[in-house]
Amino acid sequence: MIKKLFLGVSLLLMPFAMQNVYAETTEKVTVEKSVQTVIFDMQNMTCAMCKFTIKKSLEKVNGVQKVTVDSDKKTATVTFDTKKSSLEKLIKATTEAGYPATIRKK
Repeated sequence: MIKKLFLGVSLLLMPFAMQNVYAETTEKVTVEKSVQTVIFDMQNMTCAMCKFTIKKSLEKVNGVQKVTVDSDKKTATVTFDTKKSSLEKLIKATTEAGYPATIRKK
């Protein structure tokens, strides 16, 4: 009798358990959309060490996930979490390191 009661309650509660799994999946998709990639045109890049200085200054900014600096094109490509950082913070970091940045126009 108890087994049948437990089975019946379990079957009744199953749709509610499945809704929670769906809600979690939706939340994870929303989090992924907060990631943005931007390309900056970098000023004052004159030597090989500039690349490393720019990269280090950007990596110190909270929320930055990936930084690639191209010394030939004088650009920095940054992937960051928009909930933790902003374009203004990234530009401020490079400017304070001696390399003012502007967002590359498409």
